[in-house]
Amino acid sequence: MTRLRSVLAAIAAAMLITGGTAAGTATAAEAAQAREPGCAHLLGYGSGWADIYNECGHTVFATVEVDGFDPPCIQIGPGAVATIGLEPGDVPYYAYEC
Repeated sequence: MTRLRSVLAAIAAAMLITGGTAAGTATAAEAAQAREPGCAHLLGYGSGWADIYNECGHTVFATVEVDGFDPPCIQIGPGAVATIGLEPGDVPYYAYEC
């Protein structure tokens, strides 16, 4: 997953360098989220939690990439947002389907 994280970071950096969105310059998190493959997208996170959005019209299983062991996959219904628990100190990079 480290290789995929590096690719996503490079894409996010390129987007920030080449320009912003119609509403203004995108943040790194917005740029990375806009390019996440699949249905699962990291919507937000805080201490001990992360929200994953399923943009597709079918149920998926998803989790988030963190340093160390990724949390177990959770089921997310079509068009729904689900909260996944994180270990103390975990910072999610992106969401992905399992």
